[in-house]
Amino acid sequence: MKFGRPRGTRDFLPEDMRVRRFILDRIREGFERHGFEEMDTPALELWEVLSAKGGEDVERQIYKFQDKGERWLGLRFDLTVPLARVVANTPDLIKPFKRYSISKAWRYEEPQSGRFREFLQADIDVVGSARMEADMECVSTAVDALKALGLGDFEVGINNRKILEGMIEGLGIVDQYAAKIFRALDRLDKVGEEGVTKELKEFGLSEEKIERILGFTRYKGEEALDYAEGELGSSKVALEGVEELRRLQELSDVFGLSNFLRIDFSLVRGLDYYTGPVFEVRTRTAQIGSVAGGGRYDRLIEKFGGPPTPATGISLGIERLYEVLSDEIKGSTKTSATEVFVANVNEGVALDAIKISRELVKRGVSAEPDLMGRKLGRQLEYADNKGIPYVLIVGTEELKSGKFKLKDMRAKREIITDLEGVTKIIGGRG
Repeated sequence: MKFGRPRGTRDFLPEDMRVRRFILDRIREGFERHGFEEMDTPALELWEVLSAKGGEDVERQIYKFQDKGERWLGLRFDLTVPLARVVANTPDLIKPFKRYSISKAWRYEEPQSGRFREFLQADIDVVGSARMEADMECVSTAVDALKALGLGDFEVGINNRKILEGMIEGLGIVDQYAAKIFRALDRLDKVGEEGVTKELKEFGLSEEKIERILGFTRYKGEEALDYAEGELGSSKVALEGVEELRRLQELSDVFGLSNFLRIDFSLVRGLDYYTGPVFEVRTRTAQIGSVAGGGRYDRLIEKFGGPPTPATGISLGIERLYEVLSDEIKGSTKTSATEVFVANVNEGVALDAIKISRELVKRGVSAEPDLMGRKLGRQLEYADNKGIPYVLIVGTEELKSGKFKLKDMRAKREIITDLEGVTKIIGGRG
């Protein structure tokens, strides 16, 4: 009997993990270069924490269960809510608090391309600043990380939840429906206008109001802001949103984003905790949706008992980046972590080969010996199949002289050298 894995999860073999490690290393380097520091939180959270401000859809997607003490717990669905809990409970954090976190999250939703029930996210957040510079710091850092991965053909869509709130207010729609409408609009790319129309009708909205809402989402670029000022000029909250977007535009050149930023009123972001600017990064070529997204959440931290604290952040979706970049990275990274395979010519020198392997490791060279008791030919075949670039051959004569054959498996040539020479050739610390 074979045992499978839970739906929406995946196994990653070494070849896959090399690609993921490459992606994560570049992202981590980019985050730290901009002054973000790493933190982590438990995969498990108390149910009252997870259900505080995610919204109805998120509550349905949370993996929820009771532990043996009959306490209700859940697997975290993102990395922002745990951050808000930590900040609320740690009032002496130096502000702005710039943190990044690269960890797994879980959501019970329908698996599809680039979307799984268990997934890895890379988040950056700036806590403590209400200025639009903080939002642009997050977006520009994410863009730099994506550039470091070789992903250059993308755009950053931006909108503001305050403008959307002003639109709802102007239509005379009561606040209790606002979050539901935003969640419906967030699915516009997935279900189209027809699907959103059907959902909005279920809320009792008239066809006229639905058409005005959908018409609003069609505006993009500078025209969108002019339209919002003309249509929603009587709404204070909407004008605040317009002013914030204009400020982001002004800052785009300073932060090196003027060629990437685009105002898009169809961008909503489904989580209820967003309060201001929201943003998404989409590739122009790969048909996989956004590879990063986030926004401002100025009221979330006080929901967990902290003082009113402005905050903003963006999350990079590792699963989607993996799908977009996997083939290209596999072709450019080495196929094995091992730099030299230490082969023995017979069983009589096998233990000596192990000792030499250990010595090379001490010298900073990634090395491994044969562990299967194979003939020399099979050992060479193993090294070739694994893509190990060098093979050091150990025999009786080599042990006496201290000189070994170092086979360069790529160039198909042999070098006679001692262990000191091996470390120099391969680039160890010897």
